[in-house]
Amino acid sequence: MLRDIHRLISVEFSIWKKDFSYEELKNLAVPGDIKSLIQNIFLEEAFENGKQHVFIKENHVYEFLPFLMSYFPESKFVYQTRDPRDMALSWKRNSGHPGGVVRAARQWKLDQQQSLKNYHLLEHQGKAHFVRYEDLTQNSEVEIRKILDFLGVPFDSEIFEFHNDEMTKKNAGMQNAWSNISKGIISNNSKKYLKDLTESEIKVVEKICWYEMKHLGYQTEFSYDALTSISEDWMDEMDQKEYSELELDRSEGVRANMAAKSRFYQR
Repeated sequence: MLRDIHRLISVEFSIWKKDFSYEELKNLAVPGDIKSLIQNIFLEEAFENGKQHVFIKENHVYEFLPFLMSYFPESKFVYQTRDPRDMALSWKRNSGHPGGVVRAARQWKLDQQQSLKNYHLLEHQGKAHFVRYEDLTQNSEVEIRKILDFLGVPFDSEIFEFHNDEMTKKNAGMQNAWSNISKGIISNNSKKYLKDLTESEIKVVEKICWYEMKHLGYQTEFSYDALTSISEDWMDEMDQKEYSELELDRSEGVRANMAAKSRFYQR
């Protein structure tokens, strides 16, 4: 397993300041102590960056939340969501994603359902904070202050200069989907679906994500009655058509990362 972890963090998917050799990983924890190994990997990287805290972006925390709560009970979670129509547009534009609008909407729905189950429990324990992408980008300082207050971290205006960091610039060039992180906060990066998705595509996303959108405060463009004619069979056909026309083009780093993850998970 240690070799699998070494392979996973060594692929050219993203850039870390700390470069771990296999022997260094062996010395981070005694055999079998996965908790200490993971903790020390991230603490070493934090140290290299001169940081005291570790903040990890992960879309599928719900898949291993029991492990985190058991071994890192002090963890706190920021649950961020985004308008599924803009998320679907992002998938449509990015040849690295495994599908089009239908598959994106179904993934968004699944992610919200699974995340919401955990969020409400964690919120009652003071361990979770919710923020919408649109609020974060349009009212940045207000929302950032709320997040930092929740995390117990003091506010520093330098936080808005993240895009000028050399490591951030390098990582922005690693994957097409990450190019925006070197541009700072883009306050007008919402509702682009109104221009770039067709009416049928918007309807499909709203049909699939209706209840979750309403729960999370997203207004739909169409009424529920206007969506009733869209059947599961029709959406399946649309999904198959989108997938057949997809020219999947993943970078070497993405492919290597997926292969390393697959090998690790098979353990």
